[in-house]
Amino acid sequence: MDAADEQGEGLEGLVEAIPVYVPEGEERPGRVSSVTADPVAGTPLRAVVDFGSTPEGRDTGPDVEVATRVWDGPAEERALRGLCAERALMERRMRDPQGGAALSLGEDACWSQAELSVDGGAVRAVVLVTGMCWVAAAEAEEGVLVRVYTPAPGPGPLRLVRVHDASLLEPMRGRG
Repeated sequence: MDAADEQGEGLEGLVEAIPVYVPEGEERPGRVSSVTADPVAGTPLRAVVDFGSTPEGRDTGPDVEVATRVWDGPAEERALRGLCAERALMERRMRDPQGGAALSLGEDACWSQAELSVDGGAVRAVVLVTGMCWVAAAEAEEGVLVRVYTPAPGPGPLRLVRVHDASLLEPMRGRG
């Protein structure tokens, strides 16, 4: 049991503190792969849940990843593009032998829009497609951005539901 669980925070506290989303109909438990907390308040600002990632063998990454970020600014296209680009650039730097020091998305990056369903409501999403990934970002609810990632060619899941039952999630696990 980790310290967060001993304090009653763990996964139950996470799904109470921040909206966490998973693809509708996904039967695999989502693994919480990252949580970022406010350094002063200690409350979660960002949570990432992935599906298909495994600590055994070579890490090829998840086949689906859903990130939630608390956002106090306007959910303008620039913010959504930034959220998409952040994930695509991370993927390029990790997987592309020529992209280890990349500061740009690459020449194959293509922007578009799509409609996501988040808890049954339609939201406009910004979509970024590269030769390595498909990433979409939208405002899930006021003050909350959601990002869906999947390896290319995509598209990733377009229907998300909010997690209310922490037993649908697996805790972070080490890769040591």
